[in-house]
Amino acid sequence: MTNPSKVAELLNSYFCEVSKELLKAKGKKIPTQGNYHLKIKENINSIFLLPITEIEVEKVARSLKNKLTAGIDEIPEYVVKQCIEQLKVPFANIYDASLESGIFPDKLKIVKVIPIHKKGGVREVSNYRPISLLPVFSKLLEKLMYGRLTTFIESNEVLTKAKHGFRTKKSMETALQIFTNVYRKQLREN
Repeated sequence: MTNPSKVAELLNSYFCEVSKELLKAKGKKIPTQGNYHLKIKENINSIFLLPITEIEVEKVARSLKNKLTAGIDEIPEYVVKQCIEQLKVPFANIYDASLESGIFPDKLKIVKVIPIHKKGGVREVSNYRPISLLPVFSKLLEKLMYGRLTTFIESNEVLTKAKHGFRTKKSMETALQIFTNVYRKQLREN
């Protein structure tokens, strides 16, 4: 197959089917018996989103990597970093309006999907995995919202103590340490 449109459609169909299969496979529930540490603390607080400032937009933009890759808008991160002085005021207003309205702009939801060859024959569709390249302005808004969410989640103890992934000062290693300690304790008791 050499037609670029047909190749793209084949890869798209394959990636969609693989994701459906993965979701089905992950549908198994974890037994809750003895998982006392999984109890979620009830929280009556609601999140208040502070307005986004130009200083904050600039700080988040400067934290971006100097990648040459770009999303569907074809604007690489390094360009935004170089132009942030001129962009910070309008984008602080746009991002603030997004948070205030609760609407994530549709144009920022469109990603560029690049198939990356894993191994094996290059003509076999199952030997590829998709990589999504987000627009840089989408990344900025996500980072701004992420900061607000993590602050709220941490200060209100929304997540269980058992949640270690994607959390500050927690990792797979800390989860394994806790698991090992609980397992050793259970062995001693039995």
